[in-house]
Amino acid sequence: MNALHALRRGIGLAGLGAAAAGAVGLAAGMGLPAAGLLSGGLLAAQGYLLDFWPVKVPVVMLHSVSGFRPDRPATFPVWCPPEMFEGYLAYLRRRGYTTITLRQLYDHVAEGAPLPEKPIVLTFDDGYLDNWVYAAPLLEKYGFTATVFVPTDFIQPGETPRPTLADVWAGRLREEDLEVYGYLNEAEIREASRRGVLDVQSHGKTHTWLPVSDEVVDVHRPGLPLRQLRWTWWNRFPGRKPSWFHEISHDDIPWGAPVYRSALALSAPAVRPDPRLEERLVAHVAERGGAAFFGRDGWREEIDRVIADWKRAHPGPFRRETPEEFRARLREELVSSRERLEELTGNEVRFMCWPNGGVCREAFELLPECGYLAATLPSRAKQPRNHRGTRPDRIGRISATSYFRGNTSRFLWVLSFALKVERNRGNRYMELPIKAIWLWRRFVPAGGSRPIGAEG
Repeated sequence: MNALHALRRGIGLAGLGAAAAGAVGLAAGMGLPAAGLLSGGLLAAQGYLLDFWPVKVPVVMLHSVSGFRPDRPATFPVWCPPEMFEGYLAYLRRRGYTTITLRQLYDHVAEGAPLPEKPIVLTFDDGYLDNWVYAAPLLEKYGFTATVFVPTDFIQPGETPRPTLADVWAGRLREEDLEVYGYLNEAEIREASRRGVLDVQSHGKTHTWLPVSDEVVDVHRPGLPLRQLRWTWWNRFPGRKPSWFHEISHDDIPWGAPVYRSALALSAPAVRPDPRLEERLVAHVAERGGAAFFGRDGWREEIDRVIADWKRAHPGPFRRETPEEFRARLREELVSSRERLEELTGNEVRFMCWPNGGVCREAFELLPECGYLAATLPSRAKQPRNHRGTRPDRIGRISATSYFRGNTSRFLWVLSFALKVERNRGNRYMELPIKAIWLWRRFVPAGGSRPIGAEG
C-alpha cells in the first residue's frame, strides 16, 4: 500500500507539472494542445491534490463557546460564539464526519485500529463552564462528542450541574438567565463524562507562570497588563483560581510588588524570589503615596534605583530549582491532575494538553512514567498530521479560531473552519484560498480582540 501511495503521489506531482506547463502554453498562445496538457495534467494531479491515504485525522483546538453579554467579566475571553460553533457542527454533519476520542486516535496511529468514515477529534482547552452550558447540548444535538482538557486548580466546587442550553430549548428558563462565565464544577465534569459527550483529560494542575530569574520586568501598579496581573494573582491566591474572572482585583496585591521575568510553569525551572526585595519595594511605594506614586514623572527610574541598591546590598542570584526538584514538580503536576480527574470521572485519563503550550524536554520525557500515552504539541510548534506512520505520542492540532475574527458572519467563520479541516485531512485544493486569505490578512488586519491565552 505504501508503494501504491508513493506511485499515486508521483503521478500526481508529474500531473501538476504538466498542468503548469499547459497553463504556460495557453498563455503563450499554443491553443488546443496546451489546453489538453492542462486538462490531462489536472486529472493526473488528483493523486497529489487529494491526499486521503493514509487516513489523516484532524484534531481541532477550541476554548470557550460563549458570546458577548452584559454580564461578561472584562477578563473573560470570547473565542467562539455559540452560533458559530453550531455552524461548525452543522458543517461536519453535512460532510459526513464522525467524532472519535483521543484513545481511538492513539490506537489507530500506534496499532492500526480501525476508524469510522471521516474521523475527527474536537478538543476544548481550559474547562470553561460554557463547555457544559453551550457546547455539550450542541454536541448532543448533532450526534458528536469532544474532549475537554481541564486544569484541576480551576475546577469549581459544586454538587449540582448548572442549567444548560437544553433547558432553554425545553422552556425551563431564558437564555439570558443561564450562568455562563467561569469554569466547570465537579458535578458537571462527572455528568458530562458519564453521558459520554465530553471525554475529560488533563490540562495540568496550576496553569500558571513562575519566576525564572531575579530580573524585575515590572512592578504591581495601576494599568499592569492583565497577562501579568492574572498569574501574579493566581500564584498568591491559588484557592481562588476557579472564580478569578469575577474576583481578580488590583487591590489584592500591594502596590510596588515586583513582577519577575517568568515562564510557563511546565516549561522551565523556577527560582524562589527573596521576599525582602518585595518588602523593600512595597514600603518605598507606600511611603510615597501608594498608587499615586505611579503618576509621578520618573517613577520607573526610581524603582530601578531601589532594586539596584537592594541587589548591591544582597548580592547573588535567587535560588533556582535543581534538576531533581524541577522534575519532581513536573511529576507532581502530571500525576496529581490525572489522579484528581480519574477520581472525579471514574475513567482513565491518559492524554495531556500543555497549558498555553508551555512544555520542555523533561516534561515530555515524564509522560509515560506519569501514566500518559500522548500529549498535544504547542500551537507555535510545527503541527504534524495525525496518521499511521507518525508518532502516536505527539498530537498535532489545528485552531478553530476564525481567519475572519472580528467579523460576525457565520458563513465566513464556517468557511474558515472548513478550509482548515479539509486541508488537514489531505485536500490540497484548500491551499489556494488559504494562501489568498493570508495575503489579504497581511494588508487587512483581523478585527476584534485577541482572546486571552491566544499567545499559546
